Amino acid sequence: MRRKILIFIVIFSIFCFSLSTKAENASKYFYVNKNLNEQLKVSALAYLVGDLNTGEVILSKNQEEKHPIASISKLMTALVAKEIANPTETAKVSKTALATNGTNGELRLGEKMKISELLYPLLLESSNDAAEVLAEHFGRDSFIAKMNQQAESLKMSNTSYEDPSGLSINNQSTVSDLFKLTGYLIQQTPDLVKITSKRSYSNKKQSWSNISQFLGNEGYFGGKSGYTDPAKQTVISLFNLPLGHTGVRPIAITLLQSNDRRKDVESILKYLKKNVYYGGVADAYTNWVAERIGMPDIKDPNFVTLTFGGDIMLDRGVKNSVRKNFNNDYSKLFEKPDLVKLLQKSDIVFANLEGTASDRGTDLGNLYSFRMDPAVIPTLKGAGINVLSVANNHVGDWGRLAYMDTLSRLKENEILYTGGGNDKTEARTPTIIEKYGMKIGFIGFSDKGPDYMEAKDDKVGILLANDPDFDEIIKNATKQVDYLIVSFHFGEEYQTKHNTRQEYLAHKAIDDGAKIVIGAHPHVPQDTEIYKNSYIAYSLGNFIFDQSWSKETMQGMLLEMKLFKDGSMTAKKDTTQLNSAFQLDKINKGKEEKVKFKIVKPTSTTSQ
Repeated sequence: MRRKILIFIVIFSIFCFSLSTKAENASKYFYVNKNLNEQLKVSALAYLVGDLNTGEVILSKNQEEKHPIASISKLMTALVAKEIANPTETAKVSKTALATNGTNGELRLGEKMKISELLYPLLLESSNDAAEVLAEHFGRDSFIAKMNQQAESLKMSNTSYEDPSGLSINNQSTVSDLFKLTGYLIQQTPDLVKITSKRSYSNKKQSWSNISQFLGNEGYFGGKSGYTDPAKQTVISLFNLPLGHTGVRPIAITLLQSNDRRKDVESILKYLKKNVYYGGVADAYTNWVAERIGMPDIKDPNFVTLTFGGDIMLDRGVKNSVRKNFNNDYSKLFEKPDLVKLLQKSDIVFANLEGTASDRGTDLGNLYSFRMDPAVIPTLKGAGINVLSVANNHVGDWGRLAYMDTLSRLKENEILYTGGGNDKTEARTPTIIEKYGMKIGFIGFSDKGPDYMEAKDDKVGILLANDPDFDEIIKNATKQVDYLIVSFHFGEEYQTKHNTRQEYLAHKAIDDGAKIVIGAHPHVPQDTEIYKNSYIAYSLGNFIFDQSWSKETMQGMLLEMKLFKDGSMTAKKDTTQLNSAFQLDKINKGKEEKVKFKIVKPTSTTSQ
C-alpha cells in the first residue's frame, strides 16, 4: 500500500496544492460572476465546493475549521479495507461488532462475508456494524492506526479517526481535508464511489438500500452523509454539473455542521448554475448576459411542497413478492420514474407505516399480525420518505418491544415520526420541520387502538384519539408552528365515504388549530373537504399494500400540497395504481387547484 501511495503522491500533490485557491482568485479554467454580489445562504458552519478535475476551490467557508464528521468516516474505512484486503478474503460477524450502536446492515451473528461485500452495507446503509466487523477482522487498533496513516499520507493534516464508524466525536476533519480524500477516491478507487451511487445491492440472502437524500437528483454520482448530535448533518455529495457552454464538470460539495444538508446542497447547486462558468472569457460574458443574469434571483420559495401518501405495509404478500420478483430488494417497490421524480421534488413526504419494522417482540396473535423486515426502513429513507405516522391498529401486533425497536431504527435513518414515542411526553410532542422560514408541524392519533399500546409516562406507545387531553395537545402544538398537520387512523375499512366519527374528529382538530387533516385506515381513497380555513383528506387509501383482491385497494391517492407563507394552499390529488408485484406502477396526475376557503358552521361537539 505504501509503495502505491508513493507512486501517486506527486500527481496527487498537484490536486492538494490547488486547494488553497479561493473563488475570488479562480484560474483560467472557470470564471465566477462577481457582478451579482449574491450571498450564499446555507446553515452549515463549514463548506467547500470544488472541481474534482482540477482540485480548485470554487466556494468555501471555514475550510480549515475542524468538526466531527460522523459517518463520512466510513469512506476512509472503505478505502483502508479495500487497500489491505485480499480479493477473496472474508470476515466473521462477532457479538462485539453487533453490539455497536445502530442496526443498519442487518448482519447476523457468526456469518462470514467477503470484505468486498461488506462495503455495500457500510456505504449504502451506513452500517456501524459493518464498520466494526471490518476493523475487528484486521485488528481494531491496527486498522484505526492505518486510517490515520492514510490520512497523513494524503496530507489530511487536520483529520483524526478514533473509530471506524464515525460514532466518536473525536473523528474530526475539515472540509478541505475531506475534499482531498474525495479527490483521491475519484482518481484511485472509483469503484468505491460507484457503490455510493447505487440505489441498492442484493445477494442471495440480503439486500441493502442507499439512504442518500440525493438519489434521483440530476447529475448526482455518489457521496456519503452522516449524522450524530455533536456533528449535526454532514455530507460529501458529488454532481456532474453543466457549468459551461457544453459538457459537465464533476463537482464535490462538502458540508459540516449543517442543520439541513439537503436544503444547503440544493442552494449551492442553484448558486453554481447561476454564477460559475467554464470556458473562455468572451464565452463566459456572453452566457452570463444571455442566460445567467436573466435567471431568477436565488432565494427561498414562498411555499413548502408536501406529498402525502397512505398506508405502507411491506409484510405478508409484499414481502413474498419482493423475495420472488426482486431478490429481496425492497427499493424496487419505489423505483418507477414517476414516483421517484415526485418524491424527490417534494420538500416533505409523509405516509402511514402500517405495522412495525423489527426483528424483535412476540406475536400477540391478532387476526392479522404485521411485522416488516427491518431492511424496509433504509429503503423508505432512500425513497425520500421523511415523516411517518406510527399510530395505527397494527403497530402493537408484536408488542411494545418491536414498536420501540422500530422507533429506534427510524431515528437511526433520520426518518421522523409522529403519533407515538418512547413515553407519553414524546408521543404528545409535535414533530416540527422548518423549511424556507416556515414551521410545519405533525401530530398523529389512532382512533382504532390498540388501547393497550397507549403511551404512558414510563412506557413506549401511541397517542389515542380518545385521549382526554386531545384538545390541549393540538392547541399546544398549534402555538409552535405555522401549519399543523394532524393525522388520524380512523374510519371503516373499504368504505369510500367518510363517516360521522371521522368528521367529528377532523372538525374538532381544525377547531383546535389544525390546518390539514390526513386520514388512513379504510384502505381505499375517500372524499376530501374544506372546513373553515383548513383541508381534510379523510383517507388516502393504500400507498403500498398487498390487498390484490379488489381494484379499489390496489389504487390510492398521493396528495400534493403547497403551503404558502400567506396562509393559502394548493392541492393536487394524484391517483396511483399498484401492479401485481405491489410496485407503485402508475401515477395519474391530478389538477393543481387553489384551495378556496369557506366558512362552515362547526358540527356538534357531541362525541360519535
